Amino acid sequence: MKKSTKRMLRKIQDLNFKKMDTIVDIIAKENNKSKFYIKFDMIINFLKRGIGYTDYFRGDYINLSKKEKDTFVTAKSFYKVIHYFNNYEYISLFHDKLIFNKYFKEYIKREYLNLKKCTIEEFKNFLEKHEVVFAKDPLGECGHGIEKIVTSEVKDANELYEKLIKNKQYLLEEAIIQCEELNEINPKVVNSYRIVTLVKDGKAYIIGNALRVNQFDSEVIGCTNDVYFSLNEEGKIDSKVIDDYGNIYITHPLTSKEFSKVKIPGVKEAFEMCKEAALEVPEVRYVGWDVAFSDKGPVIVEGNEYPGYGIIQYFKLKDKKTGHLKDIEDVVGDEIKNIKF
Repeated sequence: MKKSTKRMLRKIQDLNFKKMDTIVDIIAKENNKSKFYIKFDMIINFLKRGIGYTDYFRGDYINLSKKEKDTFVTAKSFYKVIHYFNNYEYISLFHDKLIFNKYFKEYIKREYLNLKKCTIEEFKNFLEKHEVVFAKDPLGECGHGIEKIVTSEVKDANELYEKLIKNKQYLLEEAIIQCEELNEINPKVVNSYRIVTLVKDGKAYIIGNALRVNQFDSEVIGCTNDVYFSLNEEGKIDSKVIDDYGNIYITHPLTSKEFSKVKIPGVKEAFEMCKEAALEVPEVRYVGWDVAFSDKGPVIVEGNEYPGYGIIQYFKLKDKKTGHLKDIEDVVGDEIKNIKF
């Protein structure tokens, strides 16, 4: 059985039927269509294009022509995009956070500790040096395996060390102090800014960005129904502010901060930093960088060799009728024909 077929079967097995039904309800109300018709159309598009219900909704597939659909990345086609642009032998530089931090040290701009190599004394000294640290599973994804540790509350450093080793939380990082402008939106978490870069002929291009902000008071990004929006170089929001279900926000639910008054410092600097970092590993041309805006300027949190595309081609952000594949083609031109979709 082909790998792509296996992946599609896994997606069927992992279906969240409750969320799917909620999304079908939203599409039905917004487009005056029956739920049966929408589910049938979802199945047809899944079989033809490998598109899941979330991407169907985010791409507004119910209103797209065939030509417009061809510009959208899907779960089925995205792996082929990744495999073409990113050399498998080099992706461990991004996939393992311990390796990433060592290789991109000048961009992460914070202290960290590798629990696989440090002594217990080095571990204790690290705790004494920082008020707050984060323990991470170096191979964890989507916020899983991350734990906030307030060092003054640690009663037994030896016990904590053993627990972290047992949980495979081998990476210990100095906490990022978020800039005041983002704290005004949500101070409970370091909010993550995704910048997607693509390299062509030795030059890096930005082909998408989206700031992800927790709606509520979770201390780890990605664990709640977040809101998303894009920024221009001046740090102003240049899109709608939306959540996973297409709701549009004027103010933040937790702090009531008006999004029209938001201006984040350092966005242009973040763009330039990511374009510079994108050239460090020319064998991995297509990367999604997670950036935090600290009190000392933008810092890279991590790089993703699997950048993700869902938020970037969310049509409600800017009412676009073209998808992320068009963004890629705009950079690489005819080279896109080399990808066998």
